[in-house]
Amino acid sequence: MPMQIEPIPRWVAVLTVLMLICALYLDGAITSRMPADGTTFGDFHHLLRALGYLPTWLFVGLLLILSGKSGHNRARRSAALAIVSTATLSGLSAEILKVIVRRPDPGIGPLGSWTPVMLEGGWWNPDWWNGADLCFPSGHAAVAWGAAIAISRRWLGTAPVMLLLAAGCAAGRVETRGHYVSDVIASLLVALIVSFLVEKRIRRFPEKAPRGAQESDLHPDTAG
Repeated sequence: MPMQIEPIPRWVAVLTVLMLICALYLDGAITSRMPADGTTFGDFHHLLRALGYLPTWLFVGLLLILSGKSGHNRARRSAALAIVSTATLSGLSAEILKVIVRRPDPGIGPLGSWTPVMLEGGWWNPDWWNGADLCFPSGHAAVAWGAAIAISRRWLGTAPVMLLLAAGCAAGRVETRGHYVSDVIASLLVALIVSFLVEKRIRRFPEKAPRGAQESDLHPDTAG
């Protein structure tokens, strides 16, 4: 039976945009209240940050493909593809936007600044493509949001846990003064758009019946 893919409610996209607008006005005030640079964080903080590390989801996708019976893995491959693709493309999109927008991270310049970080030579300078000191949007948060959304759309019951974990990863990036709140909310918006496009693409490839399975096994509603 094909795996049900839940649509993204419109109100989620609208709420994300509204939160982004509010965050733009609160970035400096929130970041100024975060722990000082050099603060040591515990294991749980690093666990949440690992959700924004792309290889984490590559391993999850591999485990998903290898699990279960070999004759019935079409749905698992589709889910693994969605998780890895959404996480990867969300993170990649965030990194591209980061070098285009060029917003300095909280450790550079006045808090909340949008003055672009410019380099001599512009695009021809190799350091132009290094987003280490840029922050909008957050690559780690985009990866975490992307994977969480892909999983939630296939297993709706996991949505509260997955989205809370992704939010924890995003909050950790703000807590360490690596990003502003608007950076991680913008990453959520990026992940929502990427998920919509990825699932739209994946749905073009219907799931095939396992060898020996009957048509009614894939489409039980058509069985007599």
